[in-house]
Amino acid sequence: LGIGGPEGDHMVVVENTPAVHNVVVCTLCSCYPWPTLGLPPTWYKSPAYRSRAVREPRALLAEMGTSLGDDVEIRVWDSSAEMRYLVLPEQPAGTDGMTAEELAPLVTRDSMIGVERL
Repeated sequence: LGIGGPEGDHMVVVENTPAVHNVVVCTLCSCYPWPTLGLPPTWYKSPAYRSRAVREPRALLAEMGTSLGDDVEIRVWDSSAEMRYLVLPEQPAGTDGMTAEELAPLVTRDSMIGVERL
């Protein structure tokens, strides 16, 4: 991605699909890709988010406004000091003919953490 710095050196991008939804958390502290996403949201650092993202991700996502069908697998990625994760959101319906420049404004910080669908 061409992004450097101690919080952005080692990043893995995981792709959302119709069958798989990815969520990023840091269960140990609050490791976050600052160079890419800016300051982390307050809830990302909260003990409630950090524990519930692992224990009950479907319920947590629903409370945050992202309801997923039972047929959608949820994968939780635990960021660490050595590795940060970033979600590549699923392309929204009706945007097939759009360029990368036209799609970019649709992508949000929360969709790249995985708590929001586009």
